[in-house]
Amino acid sequence: MEQRKLVTVLFCDLVGSTELSGILEPELLRSVVLRYFDTARERIEGHGGTVEKFIGDAVMAVFGVPVVHEDDARRGTAAALDIIAGLDELNIDLEESFGCRLAVRIGVNTGEVVATSAVGANENLVAGEVVNVAARLEQNAGPGQVLIGPVTRALLGSAADVEEVGALALKGKRDPVTAYRVHAVQTHADRTLPSDVPFVGRTAELALLADRWAEVLDGRGRHLTISGEAGIGKTRLIREWLPANAFVGAGRCHPYRDQASLAPLAQALQGILDAAEVRSGEAQEGVTGTGPTHQDARGGASGIGPSPALQVLRSGLLKDGAPGLSADATFHAVATVLTDLATKHPVVLVIDDLQWADRTLLDAVTHLAEALKATRVMLVCAGRGLTDAAVTLHVTPLTPDESARLAAELVPVQAHGPSVLDRVIDRAEGNPLYLEQLVAMLEDGADPDTLPVTVTAVLAARIDALEAPDRVVLDAAAVVGRQFAAREAATLAESDASVGELMRRGLVEPVAALDYRFHSGLLRDVTYNGISKRRRADWHEQLASQDATGHHLEQAYLHRHGLGMRDAHTSDLRSQAARVLAGAARTALDRADLSWAENLGSRALALSKNEDPWWAQAAQVVAETRIATGHDATELLNQIIDNGDATAVAHARLQLSARPAERAETARHTLATFESTGDHLGQARCLIRIAQDQQLRGAHADAEKLLTTALHHAEAAPEQAVALGALGISLWHGPVPAPEAARRCRALLAEHDHDVVALTLSYPLANLLALQGEDAEAQQRLNAADRFARELGYAEAAIVGPLFAAGVEALAGRLDNAERLLRDTLSRATGIPDLIATTNRELARVLLGQGKPAEFTPADDLATPEAADQLGIQALIANDPELAREAVARAVTTESPITQAIAYLDLATVSGDEQAAERAEELFRGKGHVVGERRAARLRKAVR
Repeated sequence: MEQRKLVTVLFCDLVGSTELSGILEPELLRSVVLRYFDTARERIEGHGGTVEKFIGDAVMAVFGVPVVHEDDARRGTAAALDIIAGLDELNIDLEESFGCRLAVRIGVNTGEVVATSAVGANENLVAGEVVNVAARLEQNAGPGQVLIGPVTRALLGSAADVEEVGALALKGKRDPVTAYRVHAVQTHADRTLPSDVPFVGRTAELALLADRWAEVLDGRGRHLTISGEAGIGKTRLIREWLPANAFVGAGRCHPYRDQASLAPLAQALQGILDAAEVRSGEAQEGVTGTGPTHQDARGGASGIGPSPALQVLRSGLLKDGAPGLSADATFHAVATVLTDLATKHPVVLVIDDLQWADRTLLDAVTHLAEALKATRVMLVCAGRGLTDAAVTLHVTPLTPDESARLAAELVPVQAHGPSVLDRVIDRAEGNPLYLEQLVAMLEDGADPDTLPVTVTAVLAARIDALEAPDRVVLDAAAVVGRQFAAREAATLAESDASVGELMRRGLVEPVAALDYRFHSGLLRDVTYNGISKRRRADWHEQLASQDATGHHLEQAYLHRHGLGMRDAHTSDLRSQAARVLAGAARTALDRADLSWAENLGSRALALSKNEDPWWAQAAQVVAETRIATGHDATELLNQIIDNGDATAVAHARLQLSARPAERAETARHTLATFESTGDHLGQARCLIRIAQDQQLRGAHADAEKLLTTALHHAEAAPEQAVALGALGISLWHGPVPAPEAARRCRALLAEHDHDVVALTLSYPLANLLALQGEDAEAQQRLNAADRFARELGYAEAAIVGPLFAAGVEALAGRLDNAERLLRDTLSRATGIPDLIATTNRELARVLLGQGKPAEFTPADDLATPEAADQLGIQALIANDPELAREAVARAVTTESPITQAIAYLDLATVSGDEQAAERAEELFRGKGHVVGERRAARLRKAVR
């Protein structure tokens, strides 16, 4: 069975062999060289290495084939030094007998190779970069010196006395290789792990958890974040603490994004619901004497009933782990379900490996922590290297005494002697996982002097010690994932072997009736990396045939491609993987899951060629997510124009259009393309852009009609949100009275329950509320919109949000706050001329309202409402009634009572015209603009 192994290669060559051949007679020379070969072989094999071959005067040896030892790097380096010492002894005899001395130089390098795992196999030949670098290091060494590569150095750790010789430019290597000269290697003892590990120490940590749990039982929900290095015992600490009288569920984040953003939360919540269902069934069995019932698989048996919140989760989060139509609604539903359950039984929800959490999941944790403060729910998060201020508990290494107690619990001291265990405890450095695995290696009969120098080496040695039937099942399980079904792994491995031996050795542990998981993520990773790429490819493909996920198809292709396979089957795998990933990316984007969409789309692009039918779809998703998150996508959009079909090109042209007028013109030209191809997304986008152009011209009735039509085509959440946000602008500025406009906005929010819709529609709604004097609710709407902007990651919202907020502040009379927000907008609006012009106009009015000099530079090429507003500002600055009258003349051609009223108000201000003030008051009153009406009334009285 071919496997990938981390091996150490030794390359040794004689120095000055040409000169030696001129001194010694050929037969004598051959005898001397053979004695050198014998010395080298003896020292190499004495350290457990294998002489691969003799090449002229050179010797090549490998440590780690056929059997991996956890300290192969140390063995190879020690053998190199031993060869030099052996030659010193040999030279005494050679000098006395023949008057000559031998000198060698040696290179040692560690790296990955593919080799058979069978002892005694005749195909242990290793080749490749690891061998070439070892040979180049040898060539750069001086007589009697040993040079090692950086990986070997890292594996040796403190066991070696080395001197860095700098970066060497080695033939065949593009980048320099840092080399080290070895002076000495110390001999250390090590070992690894048992299956049922005792729990020691952690008294203070358990006390803290117990105190927090007591608070939870008192109705004060708690959120704990536990941080610590890999293997330090975070998960084990939680496992030991978990109270028996609670509904418990746990989810784990993955280091790769082949899952929806909230999948760990879904996993944990499902575990809690399952626990509640079991408890409910037991209670009913105790009352009726019958077995547990499952009358309502959607929640009835759990004791919480088929509540609306649970229905929301069943159709969204619990279905696929995605946020659903509204992340905020999902978070609220989770909090509601947990709160309900906690009234019957305390609840513990655990999220592990938080260092790999998606931003959306972190937002969920924050939301739940706040929402569950007054419940009997404990939220526990654990991860590596967490530095957030919310970290409650840092798990530190065990003390030497605690490590000694653990080691003594794992193995009797008399079995190996106190000195052996002391060395193991010292090497583990208080990490329970390291110590566990080191001691287990001892128990498996390993020589205490063959201890590993890193955890990776420990794990690789543990795995390599398995018998072939058990090893193949473990390998298959690693391809399935961290958690696996025993039957699935056995089927993939085509083996009848059970997981019993793997459990006995502590490599896997049960998590359900027939499900198991690797004892640690590191263990799974080392196992997976030890499988040959060809076998990984075959197994991933086999798994993909059962469940055509992009991940398995992608990995099958990548491994075959990495092996240099360019056949039709490999090409077909590439196509399948790219197509599935591209489709999944579009689905994620349609649900406004930007980070997941870009991850999937980028992976699809990496597997695609420009001429592939799905390339444009993947490229379009990536471009749109880049634009939405504030990154440049011009190059990618131009590639789509050069390589895409007519529909893709039309989409790209729409995205490339910068100014509003240009966007509308492009939309009018491309609309026919989308209509002919039946592309509803494209039609929605075109209609939205044309409607926005009508808004700029003050034609809100036409804009509303276009936006209503666009909504019929907008199937994806982002396009619905843009259309509804634009509709909110027309309701705000158009002729619909503010109370009715606000009512319609609220109805639209209820109808389209999605975070991105709430984001785009809440900003205009906040201003509609503010102009009616409803400041408190306006602030609530702004806060909600700002929260959605942060959660969703839309860059445009971060730029324009302060502009909308400034409008609310100005209407409330907080002009200093409005000024700050507008200046913030200007600082973010670099390169967006239309936004800069709008913000400058708003800022000028705010400054004038505070009696400050207006900082105002007129803009060119403005639409009618904007031109009217700009003329009004210029009239106020110059105190010029003629400019104000011109502003009124332009404003009255629009359908915006607000635009008209402000123009009349400006005219009354600079001219003292009472009729202008009265007209402004009438227009504000008709709109329901309470704040404006009051201002106009005050001005009318002042100029009377």
